Amino acid sequence: MMVTKDMKMIVSTLKASVVALVMLSTAQNVNAKPVEMVQGKASQTAARAAPHEPVVVENKAHLEDAEFSLKIDNIVVPYNAFSLFVLPEEVTELEIIYPHPDKTYQLFENGVMVEKSESMTWHWQAKDVPGEQRLEIRSEDGRVNMSLNVFVMVPAEEVQGGRLKYYHIGPYPDESEIKNKDVYVEPEGFIEVTEENQELLLSPHFKLKEFTSKQRSGYPKFVYLRPSLLLKLEMLRREMNMNSINVSNMVIMSGYRTPQYNKAIGNVKFSRHVYGDAADIFVDNDGNYRMDDLNKDGAVSIKDADVMARMIAELNKRSEYKGLIGGLGVYGPKPHRGPFIHVDTRGIKARWRKP
Repeated sequence: MMVTKDMKMIVSTLKASVVALVMLSTAQNVNAKPVEMVQGKASQTAARAAPHEPVVVENKAHLEDAEFSLKIDNIVVPYNAFSLFVLPEEVTELEIIYPHPDKTYQLFENGVMVEKSESMTWHWQAKDVPGEQRLEIRSEDGRVNMSLNVFVMVPAEEVQGGRLKYYHIGPYPDESEIKNKDVYVEPEGFIEVTEENQELLLSPHFKLKEFTSKQRSGYPKFVYLRPSLLLKLEMLRREMNMNSINVSNMVIMSGYRTPQYNKAIGNVKFSRHVYGDAADIFVDNDGNYRMDDLNKDGAVSIKDADVMARMIAELNKRSEYKGLIGGLGVYGPKPHRGPFIHVDTRGIKARWRKP
């Protein structure tokens, strides 16, 4: 039987559905009540965004799914490329699920085989100092089926006077101000971003540099991210393409924000951006750093952001998306920018609209 392109896409989508286990502990343990969203206005004096630099993925193999899925602690990853964010000496459980029935796999750290804990499971320990490591899962024929860029974070305890190595992070809200401590969890560590590692892939279509706070600073910079955000962005991108909405370039207009920068632009104190699981995004296939005309009505308006929001609404109906539920904000165009949507994975639904 001939396998058509459409059939391949359907199979690919079914594989992506294994994210039913995504953030299981979060989905099961968060008993929070919905919170009222108050969206602050961005400062009118905020600097205009620089022209967008398209992200070029040279290794096209990363655009394919792996032939298995990998359970990383409490998330499930179906992609050939992903990332780990860990603390020094932290142990991470890696388990292959839905493997090819006729294959065996091995984990390699910088080319050296890692001993298995069980037939399809490893308990891998990070090095004792911050930096990058690379893991690969290979089949017995030597083929690399999945690559993982590991970022050993700088522990949050090393923040002194609101700074890390002269990079201004600022103070997080005091614990006494937080009503829902399961949803607003302060970072345990920060990824150090350098000129050398900023190009590393976090997932098939997104690089580390895209999530860095927009504040002016030299290197190193520091970022906090949650893997659930990467999964949500990849799922949204795929869902749009599956619905004949071409997405060759999804722009992260704003990813992580330090508390210092978030305050400087006048945003709300408890913005999800400072907690590492939020992104303001739009589709920009023509590279003009503005939302494209997604609904094909001849104009770019909030209706194009609505197209993206409807895809999120469809994903929300699926059981496999449960662990990725969160905020969805729809924003209309302003003189200095086009329309966009905000997404996050706080674990409870929150909805708002700003024409």
